[in-house]
Amino acid sequence: MKRLWQRTNKKHLVIGILIILLLFVVVSVNLNTDIDYIAIDNQAVTLAKYDPDSYSVVSDAWTKVRDASTLIVTADEMDAASESGIPYDYNGDVLHLSEGDSITFNVNILEAGAYQIVIDQLDISSSILPNEISLAINSQIPYTESDVIKLTTFWQFENSDFTLDRYGNEILPNSMKTMEWNHNYLYDSTGLNGEPLLYDFIAGSNFITLRCVSGEMLLGSLTIQSVVETPSYEEYLAANPTAEMATQTIRIGAENIALKSNPSISLTSERDPSATSYDTKYTRLNAIDGSSFDTGNDTVVYTVTVEEDGYYYLGFKYKQDYLMQMPVFREIAIDGTVPFSDLQDYPFQFTAEYQNMILNNGTDNYQFYLTAGTHQLSLRVVLDPYRNAYENIVTIMDEINTLSLQIKRLTGNTSDKYRTWKLIDYIPDIETRLDSWITVINDIYTELSLYSHQDNPGQLTNLNLALTRLEELRKDVDKIPTMMEMLSDGSSSTTQFLGWTIDGLLFNGLDIESIYFSGDGDLPKPQANAWVRTTESIKRFFLSFTADEYAVKNTEEGVVEVWVNHPRQYIEIMQEMIDNEFTPITGIKIRLSIMPDENKLILANSTKYSPDVALGVNYWIPYEFAIRGAAADLRQFSGFEDMVQNYAIGAMVPYVFEEGVYGIPETQNFWVTFYRTDIFDALGLDVPNTWEEVIDILPELQRYGMNFYEPLAMFKGFKPFVATIPFIYQFGGTLYASDGMSTVINSEESLRGIELMTDLFTVYNLPEEITNFYNHFRYGDLPIGISDLSTYLQLTIAAPEIAGKWAIALHPGVENTQGEVERWAATGAQSAMILSKSQYQEESWDFLEWWMSTTVQTNFAQRLQTTYGTSYLWNTANLEAFAQLPLPSDDIDVILNQWDYALEATRIPGYYMVEREISNAWNTIVFDDANPRITLDEAVRTANREILYKMEEFGYVQNGVMVMPYNVATIDNISQWLKEYDTND
Repeated sequence: MKRLWQRTNKKHLVIGILIILLLFVVVSVNLNTDIDYIAIDNQAVTLAKYDPDSYSVVSDAWTKVRDASTLIVTADEMDAASESGIPYDYNGDVLHLSEGDSITFNVNILEAGAYQIVIDQLDISSSILPNEISLAINSQIPYTESDVIKLTTFWQFENSDFTLDRYGNEILPNSMKTMEWNHNYLYDSTGLNGEPLLYDFIAGSNFITLRCVSGEMLLGSLTIQSVVETPSYEEYLAANPTAEMATQTIRIGAENIALKSNPSISLTSERDPSATSYDTKYTRLNAIDGSSFDTGNDTVVYTVTVEEDGYYYLGFKYKQDYLMQMPVFREIAIDGTVPFSDLQDYPFQFTAEYQNMILNNGTDNYQFYLTAGTHQLSLRVVLDPYRNAYENIVTIMDEINTLSLQIKRLTGNTSDKYRTWKLIDYIPDIETRLDSWITVINDIYTELSLYSHQDNPGQLTNLNLALTRLEELRKDVDKIPTMMEMLSDGSSSTTQFLGWTIDGLLFNGLDIESIYFSGDGDLPKPQANAWVRTTESIKRFFLSFTADEYAVKNTEEGVVEVWVNHPRQYIEIMQEMIDNEFTPITGIKIRLSIMPDENKLILANSTKYSPDVALGVNYWIPYEFAIRGAAADLRQFSGFEDMVQNYAIGAMVPYVFEEGVYGIPETQNFWVTFYRTDIFDALGLDVPNTWEEVIDILPELQRYGMNFYEPLAMFKGFKPFVATIPFIYQFGGTLYASDGMSTVINSEESLRGIELMTDLFTVYNLPEEITNFYNHFRYGDLPIGISDLSTYLQLTIAAPEIAGKWAIALHPGVENTQGEVERWAATGAQSAMILSKSQYQEESWDFLEWWMSTTVQTNFAQRLQTTYGTSYLWNTANLEAFAQLPLPSDDIDVILNQWDYALEATRIPGYYMVEREISNAWNTIVFDDANPRITLDEAVRTANREILYKMEEFGYVQNGVMVMPYNVATIDNISQWLKEYDTND
């Protein structure tokens, strides 16, 4: 058997090496070392109906002032209460503005017209989010984009020399604010308008109102200046001295970022022997991760020191496979100024491999004059070339939704394939609308295709599919009522494909590995030669057999083994914190391992490879371990009662088995109401507080083709506890009898809850299937709904076009007899537990107590975001730590208040059948029009059989007779335990 194993592995090894060699031969044959520039002569298409309050529409009629005039307004002129600027390293007085503060001041403008505004700002907030302001002129917000303007704050890595983890790999360092004054031009927060925003002033007296929307800042002077046109390349050359090309070539590794406007911009490791930093065995950070450098206005800054005056070529070694066969664009500036107009939105074409590109105009390489000394090079993400397409597509989507609403009103929102309609009689211009959309989308497709090397760019596939659907609908408009899925409903509709198209255009990633300033333009090849690549690959292949970084394996004696079900980025920071903060104080050694599969934990518990602690496991797993004797009861450890004081009591329910607690919530979800403030203000609607109020606003919403989103619509078929238990608990119902031997979901209280849960869909016409609430919320057809953390992050990070136009509120509830609105909702996410077989249970508890503490959870959350960015929100279950997260204070208040009503489903043997039967009951009532009481009675009978079967398996029942009661976990149980602790203290 051993010889067979050896022969088999040797055979596989030889085959693997041959495949690697073949791949490198193929790659080396197909590599192109240069990227061609595509000159664009683009005639933009426009639609008159795009948001009339948008910057594009409003500013189009303005006259730009170009007379080089400048008006500087100092802080003391804005507000007499300004403070001396001496302690803030600023030459002048400053104003202190916090969230909600505003100032209004007068300026005298000599010449009417459109000007740029520049603000001196020092970010002093503790949040990693940028400060946000709104700006009004003469008591009016001039355009939508001025409602929320993000002010740039620059960040830098905490250490220029990257530290190594315990395995010898470089770790991405923490980022910190530079704490320097920023001279902020005001930009559209989406990045769709590449140039600074303009503001129109009348001649004479004007009032400016500046409000701090979020954050905290010191405000210096405000400058109103005329628009300065960027020169052409020819004008740039003419304005610079006549000089020779430089003789030196300078290479800058992309990892050497001097400044960045977003802490989310991070580095990655490319296994490229030709990179500025490379190691065969160990990870070396040597390139910008393009997925973190993709959002409008994201900026990176590099410093370069040149030894001689002269002209240089500017080149990049980059990879851009984020927009398929389409370019991304960057504004390129030197020493804070864009040298000439071609660099305002320079294209980086699609390439699946790293390639070299010297900036050029299609004929000649651009030359840049630099004096000897240190200079700054910056790249800013701009989306301006795609703005026209974006605005037109958004307009078409709005018009399609309007047509969809008209058709649904006409047909009663029914789809009867045997009924014919004469839509032209009711919607006379329907054919004209479809023809217009088809024409505009064709024009957009042609316009965008001009940017690409390819005739049919892959990035435009969704746009092409939308066009195909419209053309199919145009063939016979009378069939549209039976083809609404093709027009606006469902995941393959025209509006969905258009939505995916604009989503792609808003995120322009770019990987960069090297930057070159070269006097001769002779750059190193972008790839090492085939022999070097092949030998390096073979070395890494053999080294992979010995790699054990964060891998599950036997640990040395005295080391606590912790399996972690979090991404490696999290684990690297966690291990560093443990090695620097926990082990030196306690002497307890901790080794973190990436959990191979949380479902294998029970199997691992029966082997010698069982961990001592498990982190990040699903919240239902500790109970499964506890009932099988595989988890340790945390109540036995000193300090347990102090720890749980910082957690929502209802979130502890699923970890209780009998009289023990076998897990702690590590992270926690939240379900709250999301609503569009702009739409609710326009309709004059109040945010509903109870389900009755939800029902009250539905006629008004549905009259305008809108609706309310309930999370049941997210789950196809099976409806889990997370979606169903709010209706049972809010009406005072419970899942099980007090002895745990049966379910009581057919009680009067539960029946009322389940009747509402089904009536919302059968009587009040809530949508039964919504695959992506986030998109519907953005587009406005579902301007209100209940959702969770994932939606919150998507809206915060990936929906800049509705920034400041949405908010969250408490989950709708049911008012009880005391007048309190009960808002019970699930919160389960990930948890922590100690395994019963651990030989180091006390040490494991010491670690768990440290890890779950407020200080450590707060520090970890901050480290995670300042290292990897705002999207890495650590939704800690520790309430005190969560209150310190860099989120808007209003949002934190809502979430914490909602967590007062956190309540997870209690676990008993056979609970899964109760969950399934509630789901089956919903489907039967909604789709088969069944009687709720009869349906629930049948569900109870089915679930009870399974509960008794499982109770017998675990020794609570023998021969169908209960031999001992099962203690059903409730909030009351846990509250009583905590009271007992307090009494004993």
